[in-house]
Amino acid sequence: MHLTFKNGDSLRGAKTLENVQVEISEIGIPALAQVHDYWDKVRGDAFAPSLRQFKLYELAPETVPYVTIVDFEGPPFDYRFRFFGTGIVELAGMELTGKRYNADRIEGFGYAGAQVFPTMIDTRCPIASRTRWLSLKSLEYVSTILRLPLSDDGATVTHGVAVYHTE
Repeated sequence: MHLTFKNGDSLRGAKTLENVQVEISEIGIPALAQVHDYWDKVRGDAFAPSLRQFKLYELAPETVPYVTIVDFEGPPFDYRFRFFGTGIVELAGMELTGKRYNADRIEGFGYAGAQVFPTMIDTRCPIASRTRWLSLKSLEYVSTILRLPLSDDGATVTHGVAVYHTE
């Protein structure tokens, strides 16, 4: 089950309290495990599938609203939100499709991605993390995020998928 804000809150302008990497095998959230299993299946023997191979419509329909897809750009490093699911729009308190994290000066939501994505690009491996947030209403939320590399050239990470579960 994903968080639904009933108090007018969101993570827009939220402060990141903590962002820690967790083992993918220890995530313990079935929806994230299912996305990882799908990613692993479509990549075959490659280190990552291409954007064309990773099809959102093959994910569970209730998961897609909590998915983002980003395109990596740079140098300097930046990422553009290619797809920003409707559940993430609610979570972030803003629509970010087409926005660049650094160039458009996104505040709050996306900070953890800006920290984790470079590691994912360097290692060419999936990364799972837990982020604790403090909203502007001083409420604390915890997001478990699975980030998966995509590669259009089979050698470098050109895109990323992130799947969120927030409590």
